[in-house]
This record gives sequence, structure tokens and C-alpha cells, in this order.
Amino acid sequence: MSGIAMRASQEDFENALNQVKLLKKDPGNEVKLKLYALYKQATEGPCNMPKPGVFDFINKAKWDAWDALGNLPKETARQNYVDLVSSLSSSSESSNQVQPGTDRKQQEYENLVVTSEDGITKITLNRPTKKNAINTQED
Repeated sequence: MSGIAMRASQEDFENALNQVKLLKKDPGNEVKLKLYALYKQATEGPCNMPKPGVFDFINKAKWDAWDALGNLPKETARQNYVDLVSSLSSSSESSNQVQPGTDRKQQEYENLVVTSEDGITKITLNRPTKKNAINTQED
């Protein structure tokens, strides 16, 4: 690594911490684990916690992600965190931009499918990642 490599300042890191809370789209579990691990590495250094039990799935996944970073320096972890949040933010912003010729109203209802036929409007919940927790459709 060269001596002129960019390093994220503490202010950049804190801005990224706030920015990640504003993400409109869930980045997924793998990315969230990566963010968790980088945050812990940047704030506490290498993993120093005892390994959770085999049936403590969530904490074991977090521990594995953090432990996998090994002896990564805090500054590098902080920079990687800022870079990852920046890439998530830019991909979120680009997916929210309206392409020419598209109807903005369709993009506002990301989790709903709205159809109108013969004067009847049908609203269907479309949240496969949430297993469509609310379902009013009868079989």
C-alpha cells in the first residue's frame, strides 16, 4: 500500500454511519454483516470476543464476519466502511433516478402492484423478501 493512499477521516466515518441509516433499499444480510464487521474493526480493532455457541446463529455470523478481518488496521477498516457505504448510496441513488419515458408513479410504489381494470383498482402487496407478511388475498 502506498503512502499516498486515501484514508477516511473520523468525520467521513461518522458521516458514513449516518448515511447508512438513510439507505432506502435493504442492502441484504451479507452486506450488513460486512458493514458490522468493518464497524467493529474500525472502532475496536481485531475481534476480541469469545466465539458464540453453535446455535446462536446471528451472533455467530457477526463474530465470523468480524473475525475474518483478522488484523486489518482500524484506519483501513474505516476507509473500507466509508467506501462500501458510498457505493451503496450511489447505487441506491442511481436506482431511484427516473429513466426517460418512464412513469414516476410506478416507481413510487416499489412494494405494491397497482392495477386498474373496468373501473376497479386492485392493490397487491409485492414484498417477497418480507414473505408478503400481510396478505388479504383469499385462495
